Amino acid sequence: MSAIRISTDLLNLPCHQEGLEPNQVTAYYDKWSADYDKALSPETYKGPQIALEEIMCHVPSHLRSTFRVLDVAAGTGIVGVKLAGAGFRFLDAVEPSSGMIKILKEKNVYQNIFQIYMGNNDTMIPPDTYNLVVAVGAMAESHLPINSVDEMISACKPGGFVIIAMRYEFLHKTEAYRGKLIPYMDGLEERGCWKMVTKKLVPNFFCEMEGLVLTYRVQ
Repeated sequence: MSAIRISTDLLNLPCHQEGLEPNQVTAYYDKWSADYDKALSPETYKGPQIALEEIMCHVPSHLRSTFRVLDVAAGTGIVGVKLAGAGFRFLDAVEPSSGMIKILKEKNVYQNIFQIYMGNNDTMIPPDTYNLVVAVGAMAESHLPINSVDEMISACKPGGFVIIAMRYEFLHKTEAYRGKLIPYMDGLEERGCWKMVTKKLVPNFFCEMEGLVLTYRVQ
């Protein structure tokens, strides 16, 4: 299969169809889990590395071993492995897919795994616990709802960071986010829940697609 064909297939994944229910998305990832890491090579999916570089801009090396991190929609643990390699030691994961969790556990970098679909007001995640909450590729068509950011804020300690990295096109193509996600986040800032630190457009986040990286500090 050519690189062009691979890119085309990845840009039109069945799990990114409009109107899917959480259980349908989870079932797709269960089936895809064994081949996920191979399909999303570092050359194809630069999002995790881009997120890591953003994290390192805000968390100096001498603090990383003490930071508690929550990896939202952790998948097979690609982000967690990168964080562990950068000196982070206390990593927890949120991932609803049993198949992805099976691969994730083999990476041996996470302490606790919460098998939930974020945005459903699940109380399993302890509040005011994490210094950093990171969500890479989690905001997508038929994936996390807008109110999932409330749960990210809730899980984060005051003064901690929430970093969201996503394909820029989903901000406009996804009905649930179009004209809603950014105003919702701005509203949370107006209410004093968090404060934007940086907002970046980055090239080649996923295949040739641009990415959006949003960094907030919880108040």
